[in-house]
Amino acid sequence: MMEREHLREDRIHGNAMYPVSVYPDIQQLNGDSILDCHWHDEMEFTMVMQGSAVFQIDMNRVEVKAGEAVFIHRGEIHAGYLMGDEPCIFSSIVFHSDLLGSHTFDAVQEKFIGPILRKSIQLPYHITADEAWGSEVLAYLKRIFADHASGTDTCEISTKAYLYLMLARMFEQRKVLPLKSAVNGGTPDKMERLKLVLSYIHKHYPEPLKLKDLADEANMSEGHFCRFFKKLVQKSPVDYINYYRVQQACAQLENTDHKIVDIAMDVGFEHLSYFITTFKKHKNTTPSQYRKIFSENMTLVPVTFTETLLV
Repeated sequence: MMEREHLREDRIHGNAMYPVSVYPDIQQLNGDSILDCHWHDEMEFTMVMQGSAVFQIDMNRVEVKAGEAVFIHRGEIHAGYLMGDEPCIFSSIVFHSDLLGSHTFDAVQEKFIGPILRKSIQLPYHITADEAWGSEVLAYLKRIFADHASGTDTCEISTKAYLYLMLARMFEQRKVLPLKSAVNGGTPDKMERLKLVLSYIHKHYPEPLKLKDLADEANMSEGHFCRFFKKLVQKSPVDYINYYRVQQACAQLENTDHKIVDIAMDVGFEHLSYFITTFKKHKNTTPSQYRKIFSENMTLVPVTFTETLLV
């Protein structure tokens, strides 16, 4: 199971005293991916502030408009893709379940927190203002973002209170799941297989990757694996590998002065021309132009947040 760890988000959210991180107004420079495919042990609420996006949460695919949010349970693979032409800006709060714990095992833990953590119930993953409960949850989420933005003295206690209120309203909309069941025909086994394959890609992306090796990792035939992967990730295995290599190249373009040809080789492209063509396909610009745009933005706009979801 150690391979699985390479897909885990390499980020510490908050600290032991306050295991919470709030990420306001996240926007990618360009490209159709706004949130790389990843997972973490914490739960997460993400609200779209501008534009719209499609979020893939395990087996679920949901379109989210400005003013709406998604709830992502711990351990769920999730990713976000731009929907439409308008840039998408979103804000997130990521928190560990320890924040919701009590000093002793009480009724709250037994009746509510326990079933949520065991996933014996399904909470709504798409939150809209169409119903009263959703409108309240969105209002609490906005308060959390506002309190963290202004740095109120009571931020920690108010955030914990709002999270309890949000989960309480969502709990009212829960669905009880049969034992070892999952949503929309997905199974825990399928998601674990996907995590293993993605972990393998993320660890070995600088090397030549063969479809057979990926299929073997998932214990599937090559044909079945390709259909399985495309259904869950919305990209073919080859497209995803190239996409991930481009993402790693972006990190080097942003943070180093390495030559573009060296970056191409570092991330697994054997030919510079193919790297440039693939980069342009995913980012709508060339590597050199991307570096220039990023450098100009860093110079003109104060940077308060840098998001690197996968390493």
